[in-house]
Amino acid sequence: MTRAAAPLAALGLLALAACDQGGGIGYVELRTIPGSARVPLYLDAEKIEAKQGVTVLRQPVGMAKLQVDGGDGRLMICQVVVRKNRITTVTVSALERPPRCQCERTSGDSKACIG
Repeated sequence: MTRAAAPLAALGLLALAACDQGGGIGYVELRTIPGSARVPLYLDAEKIEAKQGVTVLRQPVGMAKLQVDGGDGRLMICQVVVRKNRITTVTVSALERPPRCQCERTSGDSKACIG
């Protein structure tokens, strides 16, 4: 390796180390109000069985669609932001028809869900 190429190679290795490889895993905590409500929810394609109103799911980092079974098919009620090594809490109000997401603020101005 030439003298000029060595710093460039080192810079390239630093850039690769700084990249987030593989996306990562985060967690989604779903709370239903009231806690006894039996709302058929889906996070992406996975059906969620809420236990006593609170369920924690392991999800890949990115956006996940929270849907409710509306009889005629699934209706998206919000998109959940899943962050690496974080728990995203979303409250679903089953008192309204259709059920509604109550988004909580996370760090700064970002929200836990969109919709």
